[in-house]
Amino acid sequence: MGLIPDWKPVHYSPDEVIVPYFVQDTPVARQDIAAQYTTISRLDQGIGLILEELRQAGFEENTLVIYSSDNGIPFPTGRTNLFDPGMAEPYLVSSPYARERWGQFSDAVVSLLDIVPTVLDWFGIDYPTYKLFGPNNVQLTGKSVLSVLHQEPQSGWDTAFASHNLHEVTMYYPMRVIRNTSFKLIYNLNYKMPFPIDQDFFLSPTYQDLLNRTQEGRPTGWFRTLDQYYYRAEWELYDLKTDPEELTNLFGKPAYKDVFNELHGKLRAWQNITNDPWICSPGSVLEQKGRFPPTGVCLSMHNDV
Repeated sequence: MGLIPDWKPVHYSPDEVIVPYFVQDTPVARQDIAAQYTTISRLDQGIGLILEELRQAGFEENTLVIYSSDNGIPFPTGRTNLFDPGMAEPYLVSSPYARERWGQFSDAVVSLLDIVPTVLDWFGIDYPTYKLFGPNNVQLTGKSVLSVLHQEPQSGWDTAFASHNLHEVTMYYPMRVIRNTSFKLIYNLNYKMPFPIDQDFFLSPTYQDLLNRTQEGRPTGWFRTLDQYYYRAEWELYDLKTDPEELTNLFGKPAYKDVFNELHGKLRAWQNITNDPWICSPGSVLEQKGRFPPTGVCLSMHNDV
């Protein structure tokens, strides 16, 4: 969209871009992806500028560098979703004291929750001890990744949690997720309402292409329909090894009862540890009973969910 002194724009051909499985392969979507590639190239150059400033300032040899993002890719099934394209974010960590693993990939399952303990450990700062809503101290549910920078872990790095409440004030759709290397469980708390679309994404060429093709009765080239995208089940259980596109919901199938019970128990425990105010939704309301110490109870709304 123009020039800045330190950025040389790189343009890509829509005919040559790689279309991911969660985006329809149409001319409009390809053009949108090509524009996204240009955006990423600008970001890549910007990171290089920051690292060069770090070198010139003399802090290259004693600075921990962490790069991530605030949400997944801005395409259908991506941003604002807790399907894998929405949860997948860049997570690059570089330590001058762990050169042995520079440039390597790790299979450790990490999340943004791990940034706080990582930074605290880097500076040798004790984890905070304070209370918010209950009698117990707040617990950090993330882990420091500093050890992973030196050696690939053999265990203890196979599970991540995620949550979404809203993206805009009109985009209320709370979800909770637990994901490990084999399965993912998505809890759509307000599953009876249609999944909302944020305003800038609604106007994107890719999404407008889906709308127009659906309204005109033409093939969308997409792996879902808009109806499937808008209306979701309360629980979604996916086998990520056999179904990486998250198309076959295994919830309620007898063969996966034990998998669901295990993941549901861990997700419920995480909601308790984090004092999740939506822990009783959508069928009940969380109410505090007593003050010394306070204890929460779920009181039914009698709304048939």
